[in-house]
Amino acid sequence: MTRRLLEILVLALLLLPAGCGRKKPVLAEWELDITRPPGKWLEMEPVRLLRDYVRIDTLQERGEQEGAEFLKRLFDCDGIETEIVCPAPRRCNLLARLPGHRREGALLLLNHIDVAPVDRAKWSEAPPFDGAIQRGYLYGRGAYDMKSLAIAQALALRNLKRLGIVPGSDILFLAEADEETGHRWGVPWLLEHRPDWFAGVSAVLNEGGNIEVVLRDARFWGTETVQAGYATAELEAASREPLEELAAKWSRLDAPDVDIHPHVKTGFDMLANHLTSPLTDPLRHLDRVRRNPAELAILPDRYASFLVPRAFWAGPVFYPPDDFLSLVVVSTPPGVDPTPYLDGIRKDASRLGIQVSHDFSGGVTSASPWPTPLTELLRRVTEAHYPGVPFGPLPTFSAYTTSVYLRQKGYPTYGYSTIPMNITDAVRRHGANERVYLRDLIKGVALFEDVLEEFALAGIPPGDSESLSPLRSEK
Repeated sequence: MTRRLLEILVLALLLLPAGCGRKKPVLAEWELDITRPPGKWLEMEPVRLLRDYVRIDTLQERGEQEGAEFLKRLFDCDGIETEIVCPAPRRCNLLARLPGHRREGALLLLNHIDVAPVDRAKWSEAPPFDGAIQRGYLYGRGAYDMKSLAIAQALALRNLKRLGIVPGSDILFLAEADEETGHRWGVPWLLEHRPDWFAGVSAVLNEGGNIEVVLRDARFWGTETVQAGYATAELEAASREPLEELAAKWSRLDAPDVDIHPHVKTGFDMLANHLTSPLTDPLRHLDRVRRNPAELAILPDRYASFLVPRAFWAGPVFYPPDDFLSLVVVSTPPGVDPTPYLDGIRKDASRLGIQVSHDFSGGVTSASPWPTPLTELLRRVTEAHYPGVPFGPLPTFSAYTTSVYLRQKGYPTYGYSTIPMNITDAVRRHGANERVYLRDLIKGVALFEDVLEEFALAGIPPGDSESLSPLRSEK
C-alpha cells in the first residue's frame, strides 16, 4: 500500500461516526406529528380531553347535557365552582367561576357545547363522533368548532387555580347551549333569565378569531370585533319559477350612505397584504371602491357586505316529494339593519305564492372598542408566541355568533382563538371530516394559559374598556 493510500484510509476512519453506525435522520416537527401513534398523542392531557369531549354527541337533537356534565367534572376535580342551568330538557348551559379580588372587571370566556349538523354519509375519513387520530389530526364534529377552544379555555382557567393565583377580577367560563342552530337556549336566554351570570363582566372572549395558516405558518392573527348584519330566510314553492323571479328581483339591494367602520378599514388593510390581485388594491382603498360600482362588483360578499348590503341566494333545489327550496342570506354593514330587506323579501314571497318556512334577523350589529388594555394584552402575549405575525381587528362575515347579543347589551366581546387553522381545513368546520391539528391544539392551550396568567396579574382596572386611540367603536 502506498503512503498516500494509507493516509487516505486513516483519514476516512477518523471521519467515521463513533460506533460506525449511521445517524438517524432528524425529523422536522410536522414529520414527528404525522408519524406519532394515537397512543402517544393520548398521553397528552389536552388531546385526551378533546378526544373524550368530541366523543360526546352534542347535536341539537341530543342536547348539551352530557357535554355540560363532562366539563363540570373537569372543574370539580380542582374545586372550581360550577352551575348548570337547563332551560329545556337536555338543553344545558354551564358556568364556572374562579373568584378574584373583586367581581367588577370580570373576564368571561365563552364557548358553545352544541355542534353543527352532521351528514354522516359524507364523513369519509373518520366517523363524526369517534375522536379518531390520524396523521397528527383529531377528527370529529366539534373538533375545531368549538370544543378545542373550550378545552384550551378550561385548562387555562384550571392552570390558574393549580398555581394558586388569585386574579385581580373574577374569571368566568361559560359553555352555552344552542349556538349553532337556534340561539334560543344559550346566551340570549341567559341574558334575559340569568343576568346574575354576567354581573361584573367587563369583557368577553369568544370564538370568531381568524388566523390564516399556510402550510404550518401563521400569516396573520385576526381578532373579531364586529360582524356584518345577518338575516336569512328559507323559502318553499311548488315550482322553481317563482323562486327564480324572487331571487332576480332581490339580487341587488339598495345601499344607504354609511361610513365604513374603522375596524373594517384596519382589518382589510391587514388582509390586503396576504391576498392576490384583483383584491389587494381595492381592500386598501375602500372609500374609493364604495363609490365605484365596477370595482364594488368584483368584491366577494365577504368583503363587500361591510361596504353595502348584499343578498346571497342558493337554490332553487328540488326537495322531495313535491317542493322546491331556496335560501337567501342578507348581509349588511355594521349599523345597517338587515330586517327591512328581509321584510321586503317576505312580502314579495307572499305575493308570488312562496311559503317562508324559516326566517331570522339579528338586527343592527355594533363593534367592540379597539384597542383597549385587554386587546393590547392579547396582542403582547400572542406576539410573544408568534413573533412577527401581524395582529389586529378583523370583521367576520357569513357567521352570526352570540357575540352579537352581548355587544347589543354593552359587553365588549372579542372573537379570539389561540388555535390556528390551516386554510385548507377551514371549509371542514361545518362540513364533513372536521378536524384540528393536534400540534396547534397543544400550542393553543399554552397560549391561552399565558393570556389568563397575564390577565390575572396585570391589574387591568375594572370596567376599563376605553380605547387607547381614535380607533374605537361607535356605541
